[in-house]
Amino acid sequence: MKRRVAVLGGGILGVCTALELARRGQTVVLVEGTGDLMQGASRWNEGKIHLGYLYAADPSLATARRLIPGALAFARLVERHIGRSLAGFSTDDDICLVHRRSVVDTDSFFAYAKRVAELARDAASGEDDYLGSLSNKTERLSAGEIAGVTCSEDVVAGFRVSERSVSTVPIADMLVEAVRAEGRVEVHTDMWVESVRRRADDRLEILFRDMKGDGLGPFDVVVNALWEGRPAVDASMGIIPPAPWTHRFRAAVFGRDGGAPLRSAVLCTGPFGDVKQYRDGRVYLSWYPVGLLAEGHEIEPPRDRASLSPERNAQIQSQVLAALTGYFPAIAGAGANPSLEAHGGWVYAIGQGSLDNPASTLHQRDKFVMSVDRGYISVDTAKYSIAPWLAERVAHLVVGS
Repeated sequence: MKRRVAVLGGGILGVCTALELARRGQTVVLVEGTGDLMQGASRWNEGKIHLGYLYAADPSLATARRLIPGALAFARLVERHIGRSLAGFSTDDDICLVHRRSVVDTDSFFAYAKRVAELARDAASGEDDYLGSLSNKTERLSAGEIAGVTCSEDVVAGFRVSERSVSTVPIADMLVEAVRAEGRVEVHTDMWVESVRRRADDRLEILFRDMKGDGLGPFDVVVNALWEGRPAVDASMGIIPPAPWTHRFRAAVFGRDGGAPLRSAVLCTGPFGDVKQYRDGRVYLSWYPVGLLAEGHEIEPPRDRASLSPERNAQIQSQVLAALTGYFPAIAGAGANPSLEAHGGWVYAIGQGSLDNPASTLHQRDKFVMSVDRGYISVDTAKYSIAPWLAERVAHLVVGS
């Protein structure tokens, strides 16, 4: 059955949802508030395809169990949309470096990581192959191997895990190209959604900021795939998130490698940093305390605190490089790399608290939800890595197959 469907938000969840619906014969109106698709966190993030290793402060494994299905499906679903392999856009296996101030001690991290590896291996199938072969082993690095990765005495242990990341910038470009080439998807940009309204006939229409004239609609189905704007639009339909939430604007440094011999590694568990070296020659450099530009717990994020002026861009670059150089000396020469720039985007999460506090509920990311109310579907993207999998499920819900 064909329905008139609108998808709000041109990030990875919105784009993949539009493509999944179009594959099933639906005509979709895709609405984005900025001037182009996939210009926020879906473009500017590390692209970690989460199996759960980063969430060792959730020993229940609830977070890992929620994230693993989406991670295992990520490559299959994205490759279907863009028509090519992601093999040339991933990292090698990550090195997890346990920091002296980690909220999880070394032995606990090791035990947790081994359990995550077993969960991922048990869940994998022939259809979903992650981004390479999955091992159910977590390898502890020797002192010499750790010294080959980092020079810092703050690192007390290191582990090689079967978790990888993907280069988000080219993937964003390819997904945008795919959705713009899809004849069943009608794209509207520069249309900031203010609210959704239910009509007397129970169909839905979309209202916009600074709107002149009528809204957009009516629609049989509206999928709210926004991220930082989603709670406010949900509120217009009487839907409030089920728990305290946090909006965070996070920035990092992106660019080409410039010939520096970098190794993908993450300092864990807490508000530290990481380095990603992708096979396409791009790099990602992050130091959490520097890149956290704004944080808020209201229904609207504090957007006025998240601007990236040229001066702030330069400051973030210098501070991130300085912090990471203390751990990875090869980064010292990256400051002269003209391709490096700071970029970022808003992240929404159920939970609050500082990541240096083991009791922070941001260490548990299993609470993301999908709300459904008579044709209005609101989806918490939760993590970049599970967005294509969530999109497939939304399409099943709308179309029924």
